[in-house]
Amino acid sequence: VEDAFDAFRITAMHDPSPMVYGVPVENFIAAGNDVVVFTGATWSEPGAVLKDPLVKETGVMHFSGHPGQVSDTAEIVCLTSDAMVVATSTGIGMLIRTGLKPYSLEIVDDADKVRQFLLDRGYHSDI
Repeated sequence: VEDAFDAFRITAMHDPSPMVYGVPVENFIAAGNDVVVFTGATWSEPGAVLKDPLVKETGVMHFSGHPGQVSDTAEIVCLTSDAMVVATSTGIGMLIRTGLKPYSLEIVDDADKVRQFLLDRGYHSDI
């Protein structure tokens, strides 16, 4: 990618176990599930070091969010697929996103938190 960023590729495979991260497979087995993949962004700002007296002049400030949050003054931008939501026709959903630690994933099945993530990322539906 860029020398300033580390990117990790995550692969997936079918797991025949009867549970998916504590969520019963039966909740997701019916046809008609929606799967939405989200793009995240990490970027650096050249003026950020001047705004924070604790950061040395040679330091680099990185910011993370989604592409709509990247400023026009971003020096380097790295876009990645950083999350996905699986939603059933019965209203059950699961958010799977990259964790804070390298090589980690965060699994969220709390409906309010999944909904808030969708709203934060600008995803909405008229249905």
